[in-house]
Amino acid sequence: MTVNRQWLVKRYPAQDEPLSNGLFDWTESEIPVPASGEFVVQTLYLAPGPAMRGYLEPGHSHFFSPVPVGEVMRGRGIGRIVASEHPDYAIGELFLGSLGWQDYSKQIPRGKEFVFSTKKITKPTDPVSLELGILGQSGVTAYFGLTEAGNIQTGDKVLISAAAGGVGSAAGQIARIKGAYKVVGLAGSDAKCRWLVEELGFDAAVNYKLDDFDAQLAKTFPDGIDLFFDSVGGEVLNTVLPHIAQNARVALCGFIATDYDDTDKGPINYRHLLYKRASMQGFIVFDYWERFGEAETLLREWHAEGKLKLCEDVTEGLENMPQAVQDLFSGNNFGVKICKVAG
Repeated sequence: MTVNRQWLVKRYPAQDEPLSNGLFDWTESEIPVPASGEFVVQTLYLAPGPAMRGYLEPGHSHFFSPVPVGEVMRGRGIGRIVASEHPDYAIGELFLGSLGWQDYSKQIPRGKEFVFSTKKITKPTDPVSLELGILGQSGVTAYFGLTEAGNIQTGDKVLISAAAGGVGSAAGQIARIKGAYKVVGLAGSDAKCRWLVEELGFDAAVNYKLDDFDAQLAKTFPDGIDLFFDSVGGEVLNTVLPHIAQNARVALCGFIATDYDDTDKGPINYRHLLYKRASMQGFIVFDYWERFGEAETLLREWHAEGKLKLCEDVTEGLENMPQAVQDLFSGNNFGVKICKVAG
C-alpha cells in the first residue's frame, strides 16, 4: 500500500441521527514516518464499539474527549509495526492500541494514557482479531463486570442485556462458567434469541421488542433476578428493575439505547433498588488494565477446555467502518463486531 486511507470527522451527528458515511470524509494521505522514539503501525483489525458514538458528542467527556472535526476518527485496533525508531518496538511485532480509522498510525509511547491502554501482543491468537474480542477486551469487560461490579455468586439467576453483542455473548457464557444457576439473555429478534440458546448455551432468551416483554421477565424469573448485567439502559433497564430479587446487583456496562443527552429516560424505577436492598455499580474496563492478564489467562483456559465459544461478526474493508459501527446500534451483529482492514 502506498497511501494512508483515513476516515476524518466531518461533522457531529444530530440527536438520534445514525452513524453513516455522511459524518466522515474519506481521504488519503502519506504514510507517516517515525521520528526518534516513535513507531508506525499498519492496522489489521479495528473493533467497532458503542463508545464511538460518544467520541462524536461535543461537550461530553465522561470517558474520552470528543474527536475534533477534521481529525482522524478514534478507534481501537490491532496492527503490525512496519517502521520503528524506538528500541522497545521492533518491526514485525503486533501492537494493540488506539490506531484510528486509518491504514497507518504513528505511535508515540509517552504518558500514562499510552502505558495503560496499549500493549505488544507476544502470544497472538488465531485469528489475531480475537485479542480484541472474546479472548481480549470484550471478554475481559464481561469478566470484570460480572466478578467485580456484579459480584457474581454461585447459584445466581443472571440476566444479560445486549446478549447477542460482543460483551453480552461473553458475559452469558462466563456467568455459566462461574456457577450461575440460570443465565438468560435479552436480544432484539427471535433469531438472536435462538442463537443464544442453541449456539451459546444460554438457558433462555427473551425478545425485549415484543409487547409481552414484562410478562416474559416475570415468567422467566418468578423468584427475581440476582444479577443484571446491563449494556442497554433506557426502557430495558426500567422494565427489568421491578423484577430484581432481594440483595440483587446491577452491573452497568453501557447505555446503547440512549444518547448522552437522554437524561429523562431512566432509571425511572430506581426505587426498586431500595425496596430490594439492591446495588447498582457502573464500571469502566480500563480501570482493570493492570489485571487484564488475569482475565485473559482464564478466558484462554476456558476456550481450550471447550467452555467458551468464539463468535465474531466480521465486516471487510476500512471503507465500511462507519456501517460496521452503525450495525451495533441497529442490532445487526451476532457476537463481537470486527472490521478487517488488512490481511
